[in-house]
Order: sequence, then structure tokens, then C-alpha cells
Amino acid sequence: MRQGDLSRHHQKSALLDPFNVLAILSIVGLVVASVVAQADANYYAGGRQYERHTVWMMIGVGAFLVAAVIDLRFVERGAYVFYGLCIVLLLLTLFAGTSVNNSTRWLRFGEINIQASEFAKLGVILALARFLHMRRARPPGETATPQVGKYRLRDLITPSALALAPAPLILLQPDLGTTLMVLFVALTMLAVEGIQRSAALVMMVGLLVIVPVAWKAGLVQPYQKERVYKLVDDRWEKVDEETGVIHEKRRTQAEQAMWAIGSGGLSGQGRKQANAQRMKVFPEVHTDFISAMVAEEFGFVGLTALLFMFWWLVMWGLRTALDSRERFCRLVCTGVAALFGWQVFVNVGMVTGFLPVVGVPLPFLSYGGSAFLTLLLCLGLVLNIARKRGRM
Repeated sequence: MRQGDLSRHHQKSALLDPFNVLAILSIVGLVVASVVAQADANYYAGGRQYERHTVWMMIGVGAFLVAAVIDLRFVERGAYVFYGLCIVLLLLTLFAGTSVNNSTRWLRFGEINIQASEFAKLGVILALARFLHMRRARPPGETATPQVGKYRLRDLITPSALALAPAPLILLQPDLGTTLMVLFVALTMLAVEGIQRSAALVMMVGLLVIVPVAWKAGLVQPYQKERVYKLVDDRWEKVDEETGVIHEKRRTQAEQAMWAIGSGGLSGQGRKQANAQRMKVFPEVHTDFISAMVAEEFGFVGLTALLFMFWWLVMWGLRTALDSRERFCRLVCTGVAALFGWQVFVNVGMVTGFLPVVGVPLPFLSYGGSAFLTLLLCLGLVLNIARKRGRM
């Protein structure tokens, strides 16, 4: 059998792997679930999110198919270009972005809004993967010594800069949730590569110093502080200092979300049968709290099925990373698995009241065209890597 025929045979057999088949079915299931969830959210809250979501779904599916077949060497070589484009878009967002509810997170192109911070998640994954790959496997002609063993503190300067560069630009929008996701994904990728204990300790101490400084310096917005107060203080109330009127009590949204989850029971109330008044408590049922709506409509069974599909995609990403022959492919899969894992964990945590509300959407189901497109691009790349078993 010729080399080309052998390669195609391996790719075909990889696609028939039960692990990959179930991952593809999970992706299809989540895309379908997103359409159903947005249709129901539109029923409760109105707006044009559902019709826009269907347009982004078609664009996203096309992007997924392209990412699944593109030459991975082209992806690796273009990683820094894509990362640089994300930084440019973030800068443009700060100076020429569209403001909604005191947040400047979108660039408007006609009828289309682009959220550059979502693309920055993939940009950081690709840039870090390329840097760490090249750091350990220098191509012929390079004179620098390849990295051996775990990373020391001084070895982390450049990868830390790659991860941190978009963070202040996103935080200034302000968007704390996306900032945290970018940092969590980067830290996961670095941890998988291996960090010396002394370097990890210094990073932890630095984090413990940065958090209170950011809190006192005003980098954490007042409304973000209020969300933390709601979580940690049972008696917290937002009171007008002049009139003494109570504007907001502790954990209103999280408490209503828990009621919604409990109301769903085992099999749920049925589509469009959730408590309409409760759905109106959430500022945007289309986005951060859509899992509460799903739980009330489809119950424990529906929410468990949804979380299983997310869990399988995380496991698929990690398994594909382990099977990959090239470090770049391994790191991309690790980053994508971390992105899905962290987003689901934080979203479910804040909806159930275990974490403060930081504006992290549930992948696929929460409304957001840029997020939907980015997630399908990520999964398309993982499928591409799984198909080729991590060879570039």
C-alpha cells in the first residue's frame, strides 16, 4: 500500500473509532440543544437572538468542517498571525467598540457584532501551543537550546506574556469571566507541560498578591464586587447610602436558579413550561443562566445528558492529546479540553450558587455568535487532529 493510501486508511479508521464517533454525536447533540434552548429562551424573553443564532449556527458548522480538514501545518505556522489579529481586534474594540449595558465588548460590522475576546481564547491556545512546541523541538538551523525538563520561572516569561497580553484588554471592556477563562486555559496548558515546584509557588504567591491589589485599585468593577459579596455574606444587601432604600438582596439570581432546577424534578416541566416570572428574574436568560431554564424544562435527566456530552468532549480532547504524535497537536487538544471544562464548571458553579456570577456562558447553549463560532472551530481542530492521530 502506498504512503498516501496508507495515510487515508489511517484517517478513515480513526473516524470510525467509537470514541471519535461518540464525540461527533455529542457535538451534533449540543448544536441541536442550542437551537432548542435559544428558541425557548426567545419564547420567555423575546428579542431576535434565536434567528441570529440560527445564522451563526450555519456559519459555525461551515467553519467546523473547514477546521476538520485544513492542513495542520498551516494552522501551526499561522498561529502567531491569528493571535496578533485577535490583539488588534481587542484594541479596536476598546476604541471603536459598541457599548451595551456599560460594557464595550463588540465590534459592529453592519448587522453583525463580533466579540473579539471569544476569538482570543483560541488565539491564546494556538500561540501557546506553537511557542511551547517550538521551545522543545527546535527546527534545523535554529541555534537556541531546546527546553528540557520542567519549566523554570525564567522559562515562563514569554509564555506568560502570550497569555497575559489579551487579559487587560478584555478586563477593560469589562469582561472578568472571559479574562479568567483565558488565564485558566493558559495555566492548564503550562501545568500539563510541566512547571517546577518553585516556579509554581512563586506564581501562586503572585496571584495571592494580584487579587487584593486589583480589588483595591479598582480593576475589579463595583458590580463584580457585589457578586462576591452576595456569595460570601448571608446578610448582604445593596442599600442606597442617601435614602436607605434596599435595591438588591443577596443571591437573588442564584436562588431563583436553584428554584428552577428543583422545579424541574426528574423529567422536567416540558418545553416552554418553565415559570415565566422566574425566567424574567434573570437579566439575560439567553446567556449565563440558560442552564437553569434547561433544568426546569427538561429536569435532571435532560441536564445530566447535557453535562455528559460536555464531559465526553473534554475526555475526547484529553484522549486525542495523549494519542497525538506532535507536541503542537497535543497542546491544542489540551487547551480546547481545558476551555470546555473550565467554562462548564464555572457556569454551572455560578448558576447553582457555589461560585460568584462572573459572566461565563455555557458553551453552545448560551447566546453568542462569536463564542459559537470559536467553539466549533476548536472542536473542528480536535477532530482534524484525531483524524490524523496528531501528525502534521
